[in-house]
Amino acid sequence: MGRPATHDVPRQGSRSGPVRLADVAQAAGVSRPLASRVLNGDPAVRAAPETKARVLEAADRLGYVPHVGARSLRSSRTGLIGLVVHDLSSPIYLELMRGARAEAARHNYFLVLGDVDELLADDDAFTIFISGRRVDGIVVQGGHGEFDLRVDEIAHALPTVVVNAPTAESDTVTQVFPDEVAATRMLTEHLLGLGHRRFGLVTGPRRSTTSLLREKGIAAALADASLELREEDRVHGPWTADAGRAGLVELIRRWDGDPQRPTAVIAGNTLIGIGMLGAAAAQGWSVPADLSVAAVHDTWVSEHLVPALTTVSLPLYDVGVTAVRTLLSGTPGGTRIELSDPPPALHPRASTQRPPDLGRARHDPHPSGIEKPAGGGPS
Repeated sequence: MGRPATHDVPRQGSRSGPVRLADVAQAAGVSRPLASRVLNGDPAVRAAPETKARVLEAADRLGYVPHVGARSLRSSRTGLIGLVVHDLSSPIYLELMRGARAEAARHNYFLVLGDVDELLADDDAFTIFISGRRVDGIVVQGGHGEFDLRVDEIAHALPTVVVNAPTAESDTVTQVFPDEVAATRMLTEHLLGLGHRRFGLVTGPRRSTTSLLREKGIAAALADASLELREEDRVHGPWTADAGRAGLVELIRRWDGDPQRPTAVIAGNTLIGIGMLGAAAAQGWSVPADLSVAAVHDTWVSEHLVPALTTVSLPLYDVGVTAVRTLLSGTPGGTRIELSDPPPALHPRASTQRPPDLGRARHDPHPSGIEKPAGGGPS
């Protein structure tokens, strides 16, 4: 629905989302390019004084915040680029940070790190961060629900690139992400090649874009083998080791007495996989003799676990490089870049092997002090 050009149009603070240039143009009764030139102070713009005044009045009335774009990177720059991810302590993002830092340094910029949860917890800090010109642009990790809803707001104030997980279509946000579907397809095909035919999955939130794409890759590989991932063999929760631990305990409870239980479980990320290895040992299950475990993302930790964890790595270093390069080049908002080169890489390790003979193997998993979350699933 278009916005009527009346003084009753609410300011941005009462809107459900940021005011766009198109809103201003419609309210002023002019074209979007003309509104843009007027708001940018283009001295060559051909417009009557009353038309210019109408555009400026509409922008002020609607509370329009211009999308500064690449222009702000060329004037009055701070020399800083922000990188905001979920959980700075996670080893998963080290390669992303390394790539972003290397490309920033190549252009004489410094990288400033931020945490999604900290920004969301303090609304004043969020406002200051995006409007106070503390950084010249920002690279934001997508795929985290509430923060994704505010990405457009950030992009109207700062040049913004979303990485790691594609968000909803946007004409202000540029996105750079790896081929998640190919990664989990590769991991699943590895397990199929070992002879596994029924799979479990412990992964992130059910509605997370990342979760959906990774499940899509698993489903595609299984469909090629005339198999499917059953709903009762899935557990969703946070992207944490604690959720991996609780998730595998829940699956073991569900599989009690099932002679056709899964013989391999895929972890949505390495942190979840680490939690699953701990839970398996505590429950008296041997990995990989009783159950193969494999995870998305390869980190320096993965090969030092006992057993060493089979993983598939995504080109996060290249994602970081491409994100910063795209940010500094002023690539128009709405651009979506999926990195398929380099492709995901498989790292087979000791946590996966051929499936056990369940007809002969005796499994009597017993609780070992691991407290199951209320409601039978991870919190």
